[in-house]
Amino acid sequence: MSSRTGVRDAVLMIAYTYYESDTRVIREAEAAVEGGFEVDFLALRKPGSPKTEVVRGVRVIRLNQAKYRGRGYAAYVLGYLMFFLRCLVASATLHLKRRYRVIHVSNMPDLLVFSAIVPKFLGAKIILDIHDPMPDTFATKFRGPKAGFFYRLLLWQERLSAAYSDRTITVHEPVREGILLKHGFKRESVGVIANFADERLFPLRESFHSNGKVRLVFHGTILERSGLRILVTAMAKVRHKERVSLKIIGEGDFSPALTAMIESLKLSDIVEFDNHTYPAHLIAARLADCNLGIVPLEVGAVTNYALPLKLLEYISMGLPVVSVRNYAISYYFEESDCLFFEWNEPKSLSAVLDRIAECPEILMRYRERSIAIRHRFSWNGEKEKYVALLRELAGFKSDQHPGGIRGN
Repeated sequence: MSSRTGVRDAVLMIAYTYYESDTRVIREAEAAVEGGFEVDFLALRKPGSPKTEVVRGVRVIRLNQAKYRGRGYAAYVLGYLMFFLRCLVASATLHLKRRYRVIHVSNMPDLLVFSAIVPKFLGAKIILDIHDPMPDTFATKFRGPKAGFFYRLLLWQERLSAAYSDRTITVHEPVREGILLKHGFKRESVGVIANFADERLFPLRESFHSNGKVRLVFHGTILERSGLRILVTAMAKVRHKERVSLKIIGEGDFSPALTAMIESLKLSDIVEFDNHTYPAHLIAARLADCNLGIVPLEVGAVTNYALPLKLLEYISMGLPVVSVRNYAISYYFEESDCLFFEWNEPKSLSAVLDRIAECPEILMRYRERSIAIRHRFSWNGEKEKYVALLRELAGFKSDQHPGGIRGN
């Protein structure tokens, strides 16, 4: 391994995100470290967070900016622009010292790849990682038509960003097949590093019990499109409320409305809203007293292709799961893998929960199914693909590792 002071084998990662709570970027950054690279990461900074910190081998450099949450289009654009300018300066300055081999940029926005223009000019290779297809995501968020000027503008910048980058990757097959190919990408031009669960962060739970009570959990960003309105409405319709409880963990735009719903429906006794974001390595402990994962996604033009990571994390832990069906979930999961309900029918979900409350042994049956299929969604295989991509772009031979280490 090369030392932190070396400059030959370094990778820079950039994302408009809080590093400590974004599990995909954490997995990729740590995979690069394990693959022999030195990794710097430019990220947003929460108030009180250190400006620079080494986290499990990754040097996280937090820029002086927090994430904007809201529905104002202009504020989003301004937030992205300010982050772009900060990354433009930081990447150029750091590259002169570190001489990065590869710069990995996660969207949104796609145009963030151009903040690495100085390193690219000096020889660094650029990866564009499309977590969320920006044209469809923003058209959905701001209720804009797909044929409108705004959508076409976002489609143009997505294509331009991909053309500028040396490689484009995305989070799973349904996004590539169902969205990006329709945007004009060729299949071979987009690689897939699947957004699967890290079993080190979400290990198989050795013990599992219900004690006659269904304890649901939802963790993640608190957005209306996450299906939380449907979830809370369904909780209000459950007949066996004495045998069912729900824990919701996370922060987001929908938090005030969610809090108001819980109070107005008088669900405070059975619904706990932990309105905080926790580092990824602490999430599993927060789920320790729960025995059923819930994925209540609203299914729409964009979310139809979403494979919620929380679903895979529940499976990784051996938790049974109640979920909606969409294209991506149906692509990976069979009818017998999860308890499914109709996303736009709260009564469908409440009926499933009442059935489990009346027959708790259902939980053990689906617990066994989760254990049986969890190997399909392991990050280990994807990690190997990602490290191989970094080595290829960095110019190493197949048997050569960063820092001069060669394979056996």
